[in-house]
Amino acid sequence: MDKSHLLIKLGCILLTLPLVTQARFNGFGREIDTYIKESANRYQVSETMLRGLVKMEDGWYGKISPTGPIGVGQFTMGTWNFLSNTVEGYRIGMRPVTAKNRNTRFDPRHNKYINTLATALYARWHIEQFVERGIKPTDENLYLAHNIGLEGLHRAILGRSTAEDIRNMRRNGMKRGMSVKQFIAYQTGRYNSHKSIANFVSKTGKQTEIVWISHRLIKNDLQLQRQNRRCQQVKVR
Repeated sequence: MDKSHLLIKLGCILLTLPLVTQARFNGFGREIDTYIKESANRYQVSETMLRGLVKMEDGWYGKISPTGPIGVGQFTMGTWNFLSNTVEGYRIGMRPVTAKNRNTRFDPRHNKYINTLATALYARWHIEQFVERGIKPTDENLYLAHNIGLEGLHRAILGRSTAEDIRNMRRNGMKRGMSVKQFIAYQTGRYNSHKSIANFVSKTGKQTEIVWISHRLIKNDLQLQRQNRRCQQVKVR
């Protein structure tokens, strides 16, 4: 077999590899499952939605984001303190993040139970705010409001995103070359993928993640098609 045929076969093998390898999700565990169920019932929000949001935020096992958010709902200091100053926030045990306790083991966001309750409380607050702004209270919109902020989502829907909104989207996963509309669609797809996994744990171990394909990669599609045809020719030989 000459080198050209060998390279073609190698290319064929590479084309079959998955774009993303994602660790298998085996559930949140009894503790977090209990907290999610109680929180959803307390604030009358969808447990399915909440499970997806918690899975997407990826903080239930103690992860600390490099950008600052902490805990089950990955709360920033500002959002946490806003909720902690409400009557209901105080009632469930939320206490402010201060300069002294921030990012220490005493940071109140580390409390998984209170953090989960706060995540559902925030969703309930968003639902009430959606009514005033005419935003549909879908699971996807609730996640997006949690992810990029209520006003950031509202401006995105209206086509009025600001420069600060764009910077916030980039901090939260916007890829190079994405428009606001594409980012919203991308995050929506990713959230729905995580929601599906969080509510119907895979038994195969094969879990897929939504990936962003840049315009540059799309332009290479014709080359990939030609490569596939050459692969077929090699197999025939």
